[in-house]
Amino acid sequence: MKTKFLPTLLATCIFASSQSIAEPQEEEDLFDLSLEELISMEIPDVTSVSRKKQRLMDSAAAIYVITNEDLQRTGVTSIPEALRMVPGMQVAKLNANTWSISTRGFNYIFANKLLVLIDGRTVYSPLFSGVNWDVQDTMMEDIDRIEVIRGPGAALWGANAVNGVINIITKKAADTQGNLLSVGAGTEEKAFGAFRHGGEFGETGFYRVYVKAFERDGQVNAEGQDTADDWKMRRAGFKSEWKTTPDSEMTVQGELYEGTTRPPLRLLDKSQPTNPQLLNGFIVNGLSRDQRGGNIGANWKRTLSDTHDYSFRAIYDNYQNFDYRIAEKRDTVDFEFQHYSQLWGKHDLVWGLGYRATWYEVKNTSYMYLLEGKDSKQTELFSAFIQDDITLNDQWTFTLSSRFEHNSFTGNEVQPNARLTWKPTENRTFWAALSRALKTPSISETALQTDGITIESSGDVAYVIPIMGNPDLESEKLTALEIGYREQFGNSFRLDITTFYSQYEDIIAYVDINRCPNGNPTMSFGQLQNFCPYPGLVQIPTTLINGLDVKTYGLEVIADWQAKDWWKLQFTYSWLQTDAIPNRSSTSFLKSNERIVEELSAPHTANIRSTMNLPNQWYFDFWVRYMDELKNAKIGAHTSLDIRLAKKYSENLEFSLVGQNLFRNHHREFYESLSGMAPTETQESWYAQIRWQF
Repeated sequence: MKTKFLPTLLATCIFASSQSIAEPQEEEDLFDLSLEELISMEIPDVTSVSRKKQRLMDSAAAIYVITNEDLQRTGVTSIPEALRMVPGMQVAKLNANTWSISTRGFNYIFANKLLVLIDGRTVYSPLFSGVNWDVQDTMMEDIDRIEVIRGPGAALWGANAVNGVINIITKKAADTQGNLLSVGAGTEEKAFGAFRHGGEFGETGFYRVYVKAFERDGQVNAEGQDTADDWKMRRAGFKSEWKTTPDSEMTVQGELYEGTTRPPLRLLDKSQPTNPQLLNGFIVNGLSRDQRGGNIGANWKRTLSDTHDYSFRAIYDNYQNFDYRIAEKRDTVDFEFQHYSQLWGKHDLVWGLGYRATWYEVKNTSYMYLLEGKDSKQTELFSAFIQDDITLNDQWTFTLSSRFEHNSFTGNEVQPNARLTWKPTENRTFWAALSRALKTPSISETALQTDGITIESSGDVAYVIPIMGNPDLESEKLTALEIGYREQFGNSFRLDITTFYSQYEDIIAYVDINRCPNGNPTMSFGQLQNFCPYPGLVQIPTTLINGLDVKTYGLEVIADWQAKDWWKLQFTYSWLQTDAIPNRSSTSFLKSNERIVEELSAPHTANIRSTMNLPNQWYFDFWVRYMDELKNAKIGAHTSLDIRLAKKYSENLEFSLVGQNLFRNHHREFYESLSGMAPTETQESWYAQIRWQF
C-alpha cells in the first residue's frame, strides 16, 4: 500500500501545482508585497551571535535559523529531527529515543562540543558534557525559532560552545493567546497530543499554560523484528510576562516532565560468563529507563533605550535518571547578569557575569560507578564576558570579545574571539572570524569507571574494555578560522557560503593501563599485554588521556530560491574533512583512537526542501536528505524522503498527513559501542495530525 500511495500522491500534487494558483485567503495581504519584500520578511533577526538583536545578513558567524514555519511545514515532531535541516549538522538515530547530534565532526551519542540553550537555560549534562535529547522538548507550535551557530561561540556562551551553539527560543506569551489543540496518530507516532491556553492578567500581563504527551513505537532490528525500544513522555509548562515598570519586563516560565524509554542494551552478561552470546555482547530488552525533572526560571530586563538595556536571569533545574547502567540525580542553579550600551556612537558594548552550581548524586551499579569518594559532588562555574562591536565606517565592523571562566575541573580558562565584517553593499556581506574555545572535562571523564559496557569483537574473540576516568585531564582546545559570504540576488535568490579550518589540541582518547577495575594488576601473555583474567573473553582496562591533536576543514552552502510566489526551494550542502594524529608516544590504542575520530562523521551531507502553497488552501512540502557513509559506525550512505500534505479548512483548522523516511522500509542510521546501547533501525512511517486554534 505504501509504495502505491506515494507516486499517486506526488502525481496529484504536481498536477495541482500546474493549475492556476488560488492563494489561501488569510495570505492575500502578503501577496500584495513584492518578492523582494517577502524575502526580507523571511530573514529573521538573530540574537545568538552577539547577544543582542541584529540582522542575520550582518552576522559575522555561520548561523542558520529554523523558523516556526519550517517546523510546521516539515512535519517534524521533535527538536532533534528539526536539527536535520541545518547544513553541517549531523543527526543520526541510534534507537527510537537516542540521537547522535554534532556539527563539524566528533559525531557520537556523547557528542560534547555543542552548547544547547532553551530560552537561556543551558541544558547540557555535566555528567558527560552532552545533551539528554530525549527530555529536551516543548510544544513545537510554541517555538518561535531555533538559532544554530555552526562554529565556536565560546567567547560569549562559554566552555563547551566549541563546535556550535543551538539556541531554542519560544514565543512570547502575548503571541500565544487563545486555545490550541494538536492531536495525531500514526504507524510510529502511535499517539500524540498537546493543548495550550493563553490569556491575560492585570493591565500588562500575558500567560500561557500547556500540556503535552506522546507515545512512540519502538524501531526494528536488521531482520525487521520489533526491538521494543518504545518511548513515552508527558510534560506540562507555563510562561508568563508582565511589565513591572513602563521600561522593564519580567518573564517567568517553567515545566515538569516525566517519561520512560526502553533502549535495548548491549552489555556483558556477568551472570553467565561462558554464554556464547559473549562474542556479540548480551542484548537486554524491555528494561525501562525512567526520567523526570523540571525547571523554573525568571528573567528581568530593563530597556532604557534602543541602545541601552540590562537584564538579570535566575534558573533552577532538577533532573533525575533511573537507568539500568547508572542512576543520576542533579540540581543546578544558574545566575546571569548582562548589560548592553552604545558608547560614542561607534562602540556597541555587551558584558556580563555568571555563576552556575551543580549538585549531583550517582547511584553506582556493577556496570558504571564513580571512583572512591566521588559519589556525591558539587561543581561550580564562575564566568565573565565582554564584547565590543566597533563600527569603523559604513562598510566595516570589527568585533572583539572574550570569556573568562573558573571551573571545578581545570581552574581558570580564557576564550577570546575576533570578527571582521565587510558590507560593500546592503545585500552583500563578507565576514571572517578567529576564535579559541575549550571543552572542559566532565564528571564521567574524570571520575567514572565503566565495566562490561564497551564490547568489541574480532573474529571469534570478544574484547571487553573497562574505561577508568582520569582526574588529571586538561581541557580540549580549539583554534578556528572561519570565512563567510552572504548575498541576496535580486528579489528571489539568496546564497550563504562558509569555509572553516579548525585545529584541536589535547582531544581526549583512551589508552590501556596496568590496573584492573578491581584494583589488581594486569597480566601479560604472549603478545597480549595489560589484560585482566575473565572467563571466556579478553578484558583490556583503559583510561583517558589528552592524547590526540585533530584538524578539520570544510565547506557549508545554503541556497534559497523563491521560484514562484507560491513555491520556495532550499538547498544545503556540507563537506567535512577530519585528520587526527597522536600527540605523544603512539600505542595501538592511540592509533585506533586516531581512526575512530577521523571516521566519526560523514564527509558529505545535503538537503533539498520544497514548500508549495496549492489551490484552495492545500499545501504540499517535501524534504530529501542525504548523508554520506559513517565509516566508524559501519553505516553506508543513505537518502531519505519526508513529505507533508496539508489542508486548511478555515483560518484556524488544519489537517495534515506526513510520511517520513520513505525510501526504505527500515535502515540503520548509527552504531557505537561505548554506551552499551544496541542499535536499532529507523522505519518508514506515516502519521495524521489535526491542529485547531479557538
